[in-house]
Amino acid sequence: MIPPSLTECRRCGTCCDKGGPTFHVEDRMLVDSGLVPAKHLYTLRKGELVNDSIKGRLLPLESEMIKIKGQNRAWTCVYFDKAGSACGIYEHRPLECRILKCWDTRDIEAVYSQNRLTRKDLLSGIPALWSLIQDHDLRCSHVTLRKLLDAKSVGATAKKTVQEMVEYDRAIRILVVEKAGVESNMLDFIFGRPLSEAIR
Repeated sequence: MIPPSLTECRRCGTCCDKGGPTFHVEDRMLVDSGLVPAKHLYTLRKGELVNDSIKGRLLPLESEMIKIKGQNRAWTCVYFDKAGSACGIYEHRPLECRILKCWDTRDIEAVYSQNRLTRKDLLSGIPALWSLIQDHDLRCSHVTLRKLLDAKSVGATAKKTVQEMVEYDRAIRILVVEKAGVESNMLDFIFGRPLSEAIR
C-alpha cells in the first residue's frame, strides 16, 4: 500500500517488478538508436486479452502495444536490477517510466492508451518483413480466434480453423528463423506471443 504522504519515488522497484512499460511514439528513438534493441521488446496484438492495469481487469486490446520484455520468465522489466534496485536504462527510460508516479497516477492514465508505438511505425520500411507481418496478422487474428473460442460450443469446423491458425503461427516462426536468419529472440516482437500461449 502506498503511504498517503508519499510525494517522490523511493526507488522500491515495485513498478518495474510488475512489468515493462508500453512504448509510445515519443519512445521511437530508443528503438531506432539501439538504446532499447528490438530483441528486448514484445508485441501484444489487437484483440489479444490483456490485463488492463488502469481498469484492473482482462480486456481485449483495441490496438496493438509494444512493451519491454520481462526477465527469467517473469514480468520484471528486463532492465531492472533487483539487487541494486536500479534501472539499466534510467537516463533513457521510456515515457511511461518517466511520468509514472505511484502516488498519483493521473499523468500515466492520461497517456496510457494514446500515441502507442506500433510495429508499422518501426517495420513498414522493410517491405518483405512488413508484408509477412500483415499476412500473419490476417491469418492469426486474435479477434477471429476469440470469436471461434467464445462460441457456446466449439464445433468441429471452429476447432479445425483454430488448429490451422496455431500451426501456421508456429510454422511461420520456424521459417523466418531457419530461412531468413531472424534471431529467435525477435519473434515475440515481430509476431507477438505464440497463439498456443494465448489460447492457454
